[in-house]
Amino acid sequence: MASTQRQRKTVVAGVIGTTVEFYDFAIYGTAAALIFGPQFFSESSAVAGTLAAFATFAAGFVARPLGGFVFGHFGDRVGRKRTLQITLLLMGLSTTLIGLLPTYAQVGLLAPLLLVLLRLAQGFAAGGEIGGAVVMVVENTRPERRATSGSMVIASLSLGGILATGVFFLVSSVLTTDQFNDWGWRIPFLISIVLVGVGAYVRSRLDETTQFAQVAERGETERFPLLTVLRHNMRSVLFVLGVATVFSAASFLLAVFVLNYLSTTVGLTQGFALGVVTLALAVSVVSAVAAGRAADSFGRRRVIVVGLVTVIVATYPLFALMDTADRPLVVVGVLGLGTLVGAIGGPMATYFSELFPPSVRYSGFSVGYQLASILGGGLAPFIATALLAATGGAGWSISLYIVALAVVALACIASRPDAGGPRASLEGVSEKGQEEGAR
Repeated sequence: MASTQRQRKTVVAGVIGTTVEFYDFAIYGTAAALIFGPQFFSESSAVAGTLAAFATFAAGFVARPLGGFVFGHFGDRVGRKRTLQITLLLMGLSTTLIGLLPTYAQVGLLAPLLLVLLRLAQGFAAGGEIGGAVVMVVENTRPERRATSGSMVIASLSLGGILATGVFFLVSSVLTTDQFNDWGWRIPFLISIVLVGVGAYVRSRLDETTQFAQVAERGETERFPLLTVLRHNMRSVLFVLGVATVFSAASFLLAVFVLNYLSTTVGLTQGFALGVVTLALAVSVVSAVAAGRAADSFGRRRVIVVGLVTVIVATYPLFALMDTADRPLVVVGVLGLGTLVGAIGGPMATYFSELFPPSVRYSGFSVGYQLASILGGGLAPFIATALLAATGGAGWSISLYIVALAVVALACIASRPDAGGPRASLEGVSEKGQEEGAR
C-alpha cells in the first residue's frame, strides 16, 4: 500500500513533469495557430500557410506512437523513473532549439525542414510522457484515490496549455505586433530550458514504483513488452484507441484550433482569443479533477459515459455560441468546451491503466493512447480548418466531427462494460480487464 507521503510526492512530480512537457508541446500548437504560417511558409497564401503550419503540428503526433513504443519498452524494462527523465530532457532540448530557428525569409526551405525535424523530436518525447507519468502515479496511489490522482496527470496537460497560451498572451501584450512577429514569439520556446530544469530536478528525487520494483525483483520483466501487448492485450489497445480519440481531438481543438478560429473566422482579437482559451483550459483542470473524484466514488465507466453523452448533446450549441461573435456568448461557449474536455479526460487515465498488467502497463497504455493522439489531436486542427474551408466557415461542421468521435467512444465502452472498475487491484490484470460489478 502506498504511503500518503509517497503518494503526494509522486503526484506532485507527475503533475510538474507533465505540465512542463506539455507546455513545450503546446506552445508549438499556439505558435502554429498564430505565427508559424508567415514565419516559415511565407510563400503560401494565408489559408495554405495556416494549413501548412497545422500540418507540421500534426507531424509531432505522427512521431508520438513511435515514442510510445520506444519509451514504453524501456519503461517496462528498466523502470518508469529513468525513462521519464529522458523524455523530459529530450522535449526541452527540442523546444529550445525551435526558439533559435531561422525563418523562411532568412534561409528559405531549410527553415520549415528544421521546424518539422524538431517537431518530430517533440512528438517522440511526448509519446513516452503521458503513459509513464500516469503509470507512475497510479501505481503509487491507494485504490480509493487512484482515479483522482490519475485525473491530476490528465489535468496537467491543460496546465501545460495554460502556461503556453498564458506566456504567449503576456508576450504579445507587452510587445508591439511587429516586435512579436519579428522576435517575440521565440521567448516562450526559450523559457523551456528553465522549466525543464525544474521538472528534471523534481523527477530525480522520485523513487521507482513498488510494483515495477517487485516485477523486476521476481525477474518477470518482459524482454519485448510491445510484442507481449500486441499478442495478449490487443483488444485493450484498440479499446483505448477508440475511447481516447475524442478526448485527444477535443482537447487540442480547444488549446490550438479555437485560437485561430476565434481570431480569423469569428473575427475577434488575438488577445481576446488567447485570454478566453487560457481561462477555458483552467476550467478543464477543475472539471478533470472533479470527474476523477467522481470516478473513485461511482466508477470510471459510468462517469465517462455521462461525459460523452453530454459532449454529444452540448457540442453543437457551444460552437453556435462561438459563432455569434458576441463576446459574453463566446466566453460561455469556449468555457463550456473546456468543461467537457476535462470531464471526459479526467477518469480516462486510471481507466486505461487498469487494463494492463504491471509488466507491460507502460507499453500498453502508451501504444493505445498515442495512436489515439494521431487520429484525434494530430489531425483535429487540420481537419477542422479543412471543414471550415469546405463549409464556408460553418462552426457546426467542427461540432459534428467531435460528436462523431464521441459516438465511436460510446460504442467502444458499450462493447466492453467490464473495463476499469473502481478500487480495482492493479495486480494480475488480465485481458478481460477489471470487473465493475454493480457499478
